[in-house]
Amino acid sequence: MLSKSDRIKLRSMAQTMPDLVYIGKEGLTDNVISQVDNNLFAHELIKIKVQNTCDIDKNEIADILCEKLDAEVVTIIGTKIILYKLSDKEKIKHIL
Repeated sequence: MLSKSDRIKLRSMAQTMPDLVYIGKEGLTDNVISQVDNNLFAHELIKIKVQNTCDIDKNEIADILCEKLDAEVVTIIGTKIILYKLSDKEKIKHIL
């Protein structure tokens, strides 16, 4: 569980990050979930852009991703979802 200070730190770090995953009209496919998982493993903190063509609500997408990938929502702002998951990748400098 992220503390409030952790969320603030992660949100500020995510401001300058590019969107790593885009979710469009296809919705939340297995390929998208795999892409999110791979990016979380590599970076710990990722920004996801939910396109206007997506029929699924961004809050529902965030809940599904967190449940399947054991990640945590940092924040949801507009069409962006910011997720965090502590990586078990070797030789990585952890964010928190």
